[in-house]
Amino acid sequence: MSLPKGDPLSLLREFTVARKPITLVNATGNLVTELTEASHVVFKDETQTCTFPRTTPTNYRRGASDEMYTLETLLFLLQRAHQSVAEYSLEGAQKHIPIVSILDKRSVLEYLTGSTSNSANIVYQPTEANKRPRDDATDDQQDEATKRHKNTPQLGRPDENEMVRLIISRERLARTTASILRGKKSFANIQKIGASILLKSKSKDEKAPAKKPDQKQSGAAPPTSSSSRSGTATTTTSSLSQNKPRSSTSRTPIIVVPAALTSMLTMYNAKQFLEDQSFVDSLEIRNKGDPKPARLAVEHRKKQYHILDNADNLKPDDWDRVIAVFTAGAEWQFKRWKWSKPIELFAHVKGFHLKWADEQPKENITSWNVEVFSLNRHQRHGDRATVTELWDHLHGWCLKNKPHLAH
Repeated sequence: MSLPKGDPLSLLREFTVARKPITLVNATGNLVTELTEASHVVFKDETQTCTFPRTTPTNYRRGASDEMYTLETLLFLLQRAHQSVAEYSLEGAQKHIPIVSILDKRSVLEYLTGSTSNSANIVYQPTEANKRPRDDATDDQQDEATKRHKNTPQLGRPDENEMVRLIISRERLARTTASILRGKKSFANIQKIGASILLKSKSKDEKAPAKKPDQKQSGAAPPTSSSSRSGTATTTTSSLSQNKPRSSTSRTPIIVVPAALTSMLTMYNAKQFLEDQSFVDSLEIRNKGDPKPARLAVEHRKKQYHILDNADNLKPDDWDRVIAVFTAGAEWQFKRWKWSKPIELFAHVKGFHLKWADEQPKENITSWNVEVFSLNRHQRHGDRATVTELWDHLHGWCLKNKPHLAH
């Protein structure tokens, strides 16, 4: 079977395969370039002109559900076919456009681009041209037979009716592979449960009594006089002070942010961004009269991190704790650091660059081993997803390169 002529799904596939331009217009009829600004989608060539509302449902079904993908969802997928799953999902959430399911993405793209001529998820509706001559008569006969069956009283035996009711009572709702994957359990509290178990084990270790030294094993002779007792006590005290373990070095990871006020992330707004997952302009905080902190402490997943913007005086042990550096693209930022060359620096620490979504990264950034994250200039609801992804990437880097600082 084939889709009827003028169907939005067939037109979208036809124009995509033939590389014909698809026009977007707003409510006033003016041409627009952004899908979010459009109210209608226009398919126009030498032979036809078809206009559909942006949210028109197509004949392409979402997975095993009864929901149909809309025209804007399929068109947005074609526009973002080059993006990764994470970038595509994030931009769809920021622009409030429903996205194609990850399970359907490949098959949808193959159909729309002409790689395949059919799909199991396309719902074909019979048209007048597809009906055979006897279809109408057959339908009328079936309708008449159905009416007679409904009007005829059912004379089943009581034991048969009871058996039917028993079978119906034992029926179970059938499941599909898609419904099973959705699941009903929540693992939101798994981190809290793990943290409570760790705290209990630590408290038991702290409460455990320390073992007293055995004089017989150490070879110490019992004191014979008051002077010997005092001498022995002095010797024991001095030896214990010498053998007393020194305090272990800090294992708190360090994150370095730029000192320049022109940078998007500074000491003024680093805590709000990394801990509260919301971006606030540094100048806005500075204009309120708040002083710039010399060092910050932020918490993520029950673990503390130190934030600073001056790494010139860090000791070698401190540099071992540096896990990430946010850079604005200026090489002078690393002039007095342990690794002053960007290539060497970002081979030892994780590099990040924060920018606006409508800006291009600087040339230096593209040549460094730095991961770029973009924020919408006017919408803050997408900040949480960006910060969560940033922390996930940083945690993965720590597990691979500095596992002693990842736990």
